[in-house]
Amino acid sequence: MIRCRRFALNVLLAVLIVVGCMTCSAVILGEEPLRDGPATLDELAANAEDSAPEPFEPLWPRTWELKPGVTLRLRGRIDTDAIWSSQSAADVETFGDLGDVVGLRRARIGVEGELGDNSRYVVEVDLPAGIVIPRDIYVAWGDRLEAGECQLGHFREPFSLEGGTSVRTFPFMERSPVNMLDPARNWGLGLFRESVDENSSLAVGVFHAGTDSGGLQGGDGDTVGLTGRLTTAPINEQDGRRLLHFGLALSERVSETGVIIINQQPNSPLLDLGDSSTSPFVPAISIPASFEQLINVQFAAAHGSWWTQAEWYGALIDQTGGGMVFFRGCHADCGYFITGEHRQYNASSGTLGSISVNRPWLRTSPDDDRQRGWGAWELTARFSYLDFFDPDTPTGPGGQRIGIQLPESTFGVNWYLSDRVRLMLNYSYAVPNEMNTGTSVANIYGTRLEIFW
Repeated sequence: MIRCRRFALNVLLAVLIVVGCMTCSAVILGEEPLRDGPATLDELAANAEDSAPEPFEPLWPRTWELKPGVTLRLRGRIDTDAIWSSQSAADVETFGDLGDVVGLRRARIGVEGELGDNSRYVVEVDLPAGIVIPRDIYVAWGDRLEAGECQLGHFREPFSLEGGTSVRTFPFMERSPVNMLDPARNWGLGLFRESVDENSSLAVGVFHAGTDSGGLQGGDGDTVGLTGRLTTAPINEQDGRRLLHFGLALSERVSETGVIIINQQPNSPLLDLGDSSTSPFVPAISIPASFEQLINVQFAAAHGSWWTQAEWYGALIDQTGGGMVFFRGCHADCGYFITGEHRQYNASSGTLGSISVNRPWLRTSPDDDRQRGWGAWELTARFSYLDFFDPDTPTGPGGQRIGIQLPESTFGVNWYLSDRVRLMLNYSYAVPNEMNTGTSVANIYGTRLEIFW
């Protein structure tokens, strides 16, 4: 009874948050909600006089020019989640009661702009945990179509396809559990190049990964890595309407303290606040080792409104005083826009990119002349499998075996109210197999209202 009441309160709070955020988005983004007719006496009077009301304008300009060649633009996003779960008795006994939660998954704010010819900067921080966490903080210079663009600072390492896809347009609420093998954002120096035909990309960089969310603290688990990624799209037509993409990424990482830790963050609650994916079912695995190699093989295809992508991850850890430890995993995704949109392909980063809504429910700017409608609707499905069973994995402090296998299926519906506002519904069916307690079952349900600018 208590849990039912708590769930009802959470759903009510989620509805209030959705309504509030949609109202705020109309003000912040310069959008106007869809209405069937005039809502005020002033509008009725204006219509009677055969005069149109003044166009709605944002509260601030999109871009400021600080001086010739130097600009500043605001950027940010808000992800509001409501998540609840049901578990088998064995799952509760092994992993605890996951419960349900409503809160901010992301609350990012930042600026970006140009610093003259072929130079730019990005500064963005995340605030959902009540502390300032750096996300993208870097300067870049150069041309990706010529000698390449250099980036210096804190940014995402060029590795996986789903990791490189912005969460603004990522088709699921969270990336697959195996994405925890992606090094994510770290401090470093990288070079990014794109082919002249804009169908291939190459990225390489040197990075330092710390042990805290900002990558600044040292200790067990911190590494120095050389990461590179090569992508090619032999078919890329009509801005990604017909697409065939392949990619390969490697990351060679050296431990600074002689310890490699997989899933550095502890078991996460349902509302994950990390930069890369975590899972409440996957333990942190500490292995004495001086070297780790990460591998990623990727594939994507699209035909009109239909798209699919798949990846395989591998981690080879050269254990000190023991055998080689090998962890791996994969995922396969697909989706379809029943309203006719398609996922655009970003050739410079080799990722599936933004969505342009054919008939938005919310107006994206005063100059948006697209016909109004009910937005874009997308159906999605994903199967992922994570295998962290290896007989050479060191035992835990109590002598227990450490490892897990995690098959998980996720199904979703995405409603794009405009190019910058999205409502997401996800259902995940997880069957974790823990080495000591065996197999259990968990059902996880989630909703998200996402706004970005």
